[in-house]
Amino acid sequence: MPKNASVIVATYNNRKVLEKTLDSLLAQKFDGRHEIIVVNDGSTDGTHEFLDTYANGEKNLVVFHQKNLGVCRARNVGIENSQYEIVVNMDHDCIAEPDWLQKMVDGFNSEKVGVVSAYDYYGGTSTAFRKRLLEKVGGYDEQYRYYREDTDLSFKIMDLGYAFRLVKAGYFHDHTQTKPGGIAGLAAHVMQRLYYHQNDVLLYKKHPTGVCREFLHIKFGFLVDPAQDFKVATGTWGKGNGFSLSSPRGITFLENKTPLHTLAIILGGIGYVLAVKASRLIGSVRFGKLLL
Repeated sequence: MPKNASVIVATYNNRKVLEKTLDSLLAQKFDGRHEIIVVNDGSTDGTHEFLDTYANGEKNLVVFHQKNLGVCRARNVGIENSQYEIVVNMDHDCIAEPDWLQKMVDGFNSEKVGVVSAYDYYGGTSTAFRKRLLEKVGGYDEQYRYYREDTDLSFKIMDLGYAFRLVKAGYFHDHTQTKPGGIAGLAAHVMQRLYYHQNDVLLYKKHPTGVCREFLHIKFGFLVDPAQDFKVATGTWGKGNGFSLSSPRGITFLENKTPLHTLAIILGGIGYVLAVKASRLIGSVRFGKLLL
C-alpha cells in the first residue's frame, strides 16, 4: 500500500474559504509524509499575497502562481511538481476532516486500484490517483479548462485496466463564496453552467463506450435523457437538495414552499432542459460529435 501523498489545490478568487481549506489540510492526522501544493490560477482577490504570507514557515506547503489558464493547467502544474506516489485533487472550497487523507490513501488497497474518490463516480473534488498513472496518460486534458476534466482523467486510467474505488472520507464543501447574488448573478451562473455542459460533448467524443453513455445518461446514441437534465435543475438527482430550483454545486435558488413555487420550479426545470440541449448542440459543432 502507498504511504505518502501530495494534495493539489487549484484556486481562483476564493481567498476566505481557501484559508479554511488549507488549515484543514495542514492539520491532517496521517501516517505517512504529505505535502500540500497550491496553484493560484491568476486570482485577483488578494489570494496571491495571502498565500505568500500563509506559506511562510509551512514546510509541508508549496505555492505556485500562474496567470489565469484554467483549473486543468493549474492541476497539471501541481502534478508536475509533486513528489509522492499518490496525488489527490481537493477543491479550494472543501474543508477536510482530520482523517480524510488517511482514508483516501488507504483506499488504494490493491495494485488494481488506480483512482480513489470520496466524491462520486467518476471523480470530482476529493479524488486521488496514482502518480505514475497520471504521468502515463498525460495528466488533465487542458482542452476542458473546467468541468468533466476529472471524469475524463478517471476514464483514461480505467481504460488502462485499473479500477475506480469509492471511499468514505469526510469533508465539508463550503459554497458560500460561489453563491451568486441578485438576478444578474443568477443569470451569469446559469449561463456559465450551460457553457460548461459543452464539455459533455468532448467527454463523449473521447469515451464513446458504455461507461460514458451510462454516466451521461445517453439514449439513442446522441441524446442525454431529458429527465436527467430536469433532475439536475430541480435538485432531484442523486446528490440533490430535494425538489427545488438549484445547482449541482449545492446552491438553492428557489425552495418549494407553495404551489406557486412548485409551478415555477417545474417551468424553470423545463426551461433549463431546453437551454442545456441548445448548449450541447453548440458543443457538438465545436467538437464534431453530436450530443444533445
